[in-house]
Amino acid sequence: MKYIIPFALIFLSACLKNEVTLDYSGIKPVIVIPNANWPVKGYAPQLTDSVAGITRLNVYARVSHEKPLDKDVRVKFVIDNAQAEQYNNQWGADYRLLPANCYQANAMEITIPAGTQQVLLPVTIIPGNMDPQYNYILPVSIASADGYTVGANFKTMIFTLKGR
Repeated sequence: MKYIIPFALIFLSACLKNEVTLDYSGIKPVIVIPNANWPVKGYAPQLTDSVAGITRLNVYARVSHEKPLDKDVRVKFVIDNAQAEQYNNQWGADYRLLPANCYQANAMEITIPAGTQQVLLPVTIIPGNMDPQYNYILPVSIASADGYTVGANFKTMIFTLKGR
């Protein structure tokens, strides 16, 4: 008799049907670089114009949310020296920060227009200004995004460039 009650409680509790409803309505938009690669080591080839000796690196800013936002979002980028040092320390590398005269970006700030989820920041590399004996690094990070959260794991894109 004393074993019947515990067994009854166990078997009867198994009959409860709890419906779990997931509520995603509280999730807020996050601004990210969708192809961000830090801290992963790797590099995907970019567009190259070998005739002019110019390489274009593409850095994107994206609203990571179920739908586009209904207002513009201003995203500011920076060249992040600390990420370059951290990359060199983690991978035992000796990349030099790419000098400012070796690249051009029209502005380190872009606007993701309302109704759009992604915008491109083109960075033009000028290989003729690079010293061929060194390897360079260009870490581009999102610094801010008009009051929105910046995804910590997807805020930095690191480009490693080899001297020729």
